[in-house]
This record gives sequence, C-alpha cells and structure tokens, in this order.
Amino acid sequence: MKELFLRINEAIKQREDTVLVTVTESSGSTPRAAGARMLVDKSGRINGTIGGGAVEFRAEKIAKEVLKAQRSRAETFILAPNDVVDLGMICGGNVALFFQYLSWQNASVQAICEEVIQHFNRNQQCWLITEINAERENGFGVYSVETGLIGNIPAKLKEEKFKSGLSEVKLNERIYSVEALLQLGKVYVFGSGHVAQALLPILKTIDFYCVVLDDREQFLTEAVFPDADQRMVVDLSNIDASIQITEADYAIVMTRGHQFDFLIAKQLLETPAHYIGVMGSKQKIAVQVKKLKESGFSMEDIERINMPIGLKIKSETPAELAISVAGELIEKRAERPKG
Repeated sequence: MKELFLRINEAIKQREDTVLVTVTESSGSTPRAAGARMLVDKSGRINGTIGGGAVEFRAEKIAKEVLKAQRSRAETFILAPNDVVDLGMICGGNVALFFQYLSWQNASVQAICEEVIQHFNRNQQCWLITEINAERENGFGVYSVETGLIGNIPAKLKEEKFKSGLSEVKLNERIYSVEALLQLGKVYVFGSGHVAQALLPILKTIDFYCVVLDDREQFLTEAVFPDADQRMVVDLSNIDASIQITEADYAIVMTRGHQFDFLIAKQLLETPAHYIGVMGSKQKIAVQVKKLKESGFSMEDIERINMPIGLKIKSETPAELAISVAGELIEKRAERPKG
C-alpha cells in the first residue's frame, strides 16, 4: 500500500494526473475483496491490482476516461454471463469500483499522499476517506489521531468512530468510504542469518513493518538488510530493555544458536505477542519444549509458539523457508479480528 502512495507522489512531481481505482463493494466469487486498489495513469495500470482479468481490463479503460474528463466516478459490474451489463464472466457476483481522479495540481492530494507515507514510516494508523456517491468533485482526505483531517472532508467526520478494515459512513446524504490503511503490528525478527535476510524483502512486499534484531552490530547494516524498517543491536538475554512487544506484534526467532532461541522464547512467552514462531528441526524443537517445561511453562503456554515455524511446504533452502514463514504470517494476520 505504501508503494502505491509513493507512486502517486512521484506522478505529482512529474506533473502527471492519476486515477486511484478502489473496490468499494464485492459479492459472490469476485477476484478481489473490498479495499483492493490499483493506480492508473495515461499509459495504463502502474501499481496495484483489483484482480486482473476482464474487470481490471475494463477498469483501466474507464480510468483513462476519468483522466480525460477530470471527474471521479463510480461503476458497478455484474460478473455473470448473459446479463445486459455483464463482462462475459462466469464467476458470479457483483463488484463496485470507485475511480478517484487525482490531479497533480491539487495541493491537497500531495499533502494526503505525504501524510500517508509518513504514517507508514512511523507505523501509525491512518484512514483514507473517499466520498463515493458524488456526481461532482468528491471529498477525498486522510485522518489520523496525530494529525486530524487533511483534505476536503467535513470536520463532522471526526466525530465518527474510526475502526480497522473498510466501512461506509453516511453524513448529510453523502456516503464516505473509510478505510484503515495500515495493518498494525511490527514483525520482530530475532537473528540476522540467511533465512532472515531472505525473509525481510518478502515481508515488506506484503506490508509488514519489520524490525531485525541481533547482538552483532556488523550484521545489522543497510547493506545486509536494506528493507528493514529498523535494525537494532540488543542484548538477546534482556530484550525488554530495548523493545516492548504488544498484542499486535509478531515475533520470529531464528538466531545463530539453540541457547539464544531458548532465551528469547522464554521472554516472548511473557509478552502478549499475537504470534511467536521459532525455527528449528524436530529434534531441536523437542529440546526447546523440554527446557521450557523445566522453566515452569505449561504446555498451554508453550503451544502459543509456532514451532517449527512456517507453513508445511517441505521447504529447505533459506528462500523456501522465508516463503513458508511469510505464508504463515499472512495466515495469522488474516485471523485477526476486524473492527
């Protein structure tokens, strides 16, 4: 998502208008759920996707029409065969799209983009607000606790309860799509070995905020971890001195030795972390379980730890292991309650 707003900002600097296409509603077997986005300029799609296929092909054409007309608009597609307004698809269902015209000359658009990017950089939640039933220039803005409302959005919207996920708000017969842009929660990766180095780039492409931690400064460089949001040298036997793990966070343990893994696992079980994963062979995991029991943890406590870490896809290489871990984090993130 951050990349999408970086691309909008880049287009503004190049004096190019763009159109942000958003799925505002979907039902049945549609390619993407509400909240999916793509960015289109005069050459076509330049970032994101709303599912590909006929819907995306048609949406690109409409987006170019919006660029010419310089007016936002909404469209609904019926994804069923033999319907007057269908797209010749057999999957069934409906999908509603909103085409937000973004003029490079509109100062508020750049302010909105820059604010969203800064919130991603700080891992702070913000909400994109789009008026989706306007036949004229529609409202478009961003809200956060830290900065308030930015854009041409009624101040009364501040009285609404902003929550996670995507919702609609009605105000004076106007309908606003309100979406939380960040999926909060940091991923703490303990260890800077080959799997960690393969994992960070993958996690960043799927919008995780990543912190890599080790007690060896020479491995925590920008050259080794260019994608990390933070690189921290810590005392692995006393991680509380450096970080505070919350119930929104994920912890991945893949250090250089069994003893370090055990020390960190003990500390993580004292936190409310949403996810804890420890990498290791069956034999290593059996040893870890035994030592954790001896340290006073119950099996109920120990079962909070996903070990061995990752989806069971018979992965062996660092790259394969990284994919299996990323897959498990996607699954755990999706299980978190919305709202």
